[in-house]
Amino acid sequence: TMKQLSAETIRLLSGSQVITSVASVVKELIENSLDADATNIDVKLEDYGFNKIEVRDNGNGIKATDVPVMAVKHYTSKISCSEDLESLTTYGFRGEALGSICCISEVLITTKTVDDDFSIQYALDTSGHITSKKPSHLGQGTTVTVLKLFQNLPVRKQFYSTNKKCKEELKKVQDLLIAYGIIKPDLRITLTHNKAVIWQKTRVSDHKMACMSVLGTAVMGSMVPFQHCSEDPELIRQYYSVVTQKDSTRLYPVFFLNITVPASAVDVNLTPDKSQVLLHYKESVLLAVENVLKSLYGPLPAAV
Repeated sequence: TMKQLSAETIRLLSGSQVITSVASVVKELIENSLDADATNIDVKLEDYGFNKIEVRDNGNGIKATDVPVMAVKHYTSKISCSEDLESLTTYGFRGEALGSICCISEVLITTKTVDDDFSIQYALDTSGHITSKKPSHLGQGTTVTVLKLFQNLPVRKQFYSTNKKCKEELKKVQDLLIAYGIIKPDLRITLTHNKAVIWQKTRVSDHKMACMSVLGTAVMGSMVPFQHCSEDPELIRQYYSVVTQKDSTRLYPVFFLNITVPASAVDVNLTPDKSQVLLHYKESVLLAVENVLKSLYGPLPAAV
């Protein structure tokens, strides 16, 4: 007999699909911070993030009128209808992140806008509703604290129980922050694990300085600058393997590609974690990449 699932079960099923790891929690919270115009973000983890994840920013904060529904699923200030996706300028738009995190952990949110006299810390339940609040000493911005991640998902918690998996997850978080640090030159980021700073980036003036800050001067010294807007990893791997296989022992090249396309030409609502997108003018983008690669490496040899 078919029966409708309870609201709690629906939240858990959908939330555990959106939030699959510590890295996915950090990604969602970082993007919330960036959407709030933050220029300073501190990420603090305890026990590789499974005991505690804290993301603190100096962004705009959450307006008092939005606070009651800030973590309730499908409440968002980013869009009001599907047509708005064609002019999207933010990372978030579905109103799922905080609500999904609440389903599988304990969540505290502390926030203050420029108009607020002081910050307030809110405790949330699994549905994203506020259960209690108290004043806080924190300044303008928002701090999201995630405790006991996957406490109600024993299989997933067990999956991340080995030391190897934990270290892999920490590396994924660091790689994620490196990516944001490069694409956002004026962003300062600090990553702390068990109270020890393991990675940080200061504010810099442009993408070149951001790459140098993150990758080091040795890597930057061998990089070739070019101007364009596009990308395709498979094409890059094909070029690199054919053109350099005889005179290089390096396994992976370093590419920084900043792709600029109209918002209306991208479908970002493809996967829950937004890790893949569809490009409307994919062939034009690929052609632009091919022309850039030809200018750098010469034409691709004909297949034998």
